[in-house]
Amino acid sequence: MKDTIDVSVRRSPRYSAFIIVGVVLGMTVGLVLSLLPVDTSALTTQVTQGSAVWMLMVVVGIIGGFLGAIVALLVDRRSVKRARTFAVGAEYEPERRRAADSSTPASAADAAPNAPEAPAEGPGPDAGRGPEAPRTVGE
Repeated sequence: MKDTIDVSVRRSPRYSAFIIVGVVLGMTVGLVLSLLPVDTSALTTQVTQGSAVWMLMVVVGIIGGFLGAIVALLVDRRSVKRARTFAVGAEYEPERRRAADSSTPASAADAAPNAPEAPAEGPGPDAGRGPEAPRTVGE
C-alpha cells in the first residue's frame, strides 16, 4: 500500500555549542573586566588579584552560559516558524505471517521476543529448602 505523508523539515540549533560559546565569551569578558583599574581602598577584605580575576571570570562565564542558552532557544523558536513541509511518498508493508501449514511449529520465543524465558521444568537445586538463616563467624 502506498501513501503520502507530510514531513516537517527544519534546522535546529545545537544547544551545547551555544552554551559553550556563551561560557567562553563570558569568561573573556570577565577577564577584560578584571583588568580594568578599580579603586579597592574601600574594601575591608584582602583579595588577591588572581583570585579576583578567577571569581569574576567564573561568575560572568556562568551568566554567559545562560545567555547562550537563551539565544539557542530563540534560534530554535525561529527555526520552528521557518519549517517547511514536504509531501513524501511512504510505503507500508503489512507484517508477514507464517503459513498455518508450515512444517516448523511457532515457538513461544517467536511470539514474544522480549518476554523473559520460563523456568525449566522440574525442581531446581534449591527445591524444598526455605530461606537460609544468617551464619555467624563461629559456624
